[in-house]
Amino acid sequence: MQEQGSNMRLPEERQSEVRIELVTAAFVASGTPVGVNDLGRFLENLNNPSIAHQIELRDPAVRPLYHATLHADLDSPLLVRREDIVFATFDGPFFARGVVKPPCVQVPVLLMAPPFQISGSLELAANVDATQALRTAMPPFFAVRFARVFDTEGVQLGEGEHIIVNGAAVQMRSATRRVIEAAGAPTTTSKRREVQTEAVEESERSTRAA
Repeated sequence: MQEQGSNMRLPEERQSEVRIELVTAAFVASGTPVGVNDLGRFLENLNNPSIAHQIELRDPAVRPLYHATLHADLDSPLLVRREDIVFATFDGPFFARGVVKPPCVQVPVLLMAPPFQISGSLELAANVDATQALRTAMPPFFAVRFARVFDTEGVQLGEGEHIIVNGAAVQMRSATRRVIEAAGAPTTTSKRREVQTEAVEESERSTRAA
């Protein structure tokens, strides 16, 4: 007979599977968040003003922004001030508890949160104006799906299925798939012009050959 509870997973075991990365304008901190077992709980904690204004990370590491090789593994928990977070990545269960959601649609979004551009999609209620929802219906911290992160000049820094963005860090927002592209990266319009130019040149060569 199997012992009762032998296959049960304790909250501490589930929590140990969770790792987050908190990105500020100057540093990147990673570790296991205290009291968080899934993405839903993490968002609840971030959006609850009665909870401490600092995120506690166990087994933390910290590094300067843009310098992944200069990380320091700390021997004590790290406290990160919530309002200084620009965005966060989450590695762990998304929603461990059953959640009933109203009908939603995926809407493209561009967020300017210095020193980053964040492009992805948001889940918004169906039949709402996207721009109006971006103006009034966003919680302080919210999840962006299928996200790509760029620097302000358009160099892509990373991507993730879910990232959490601090709305207070966002200076500009738009319901668009466009981003500021890096210098030298051809835009859709320039690509179209190149194709049209090549087609004309090919036509002229064919005419001369005939």
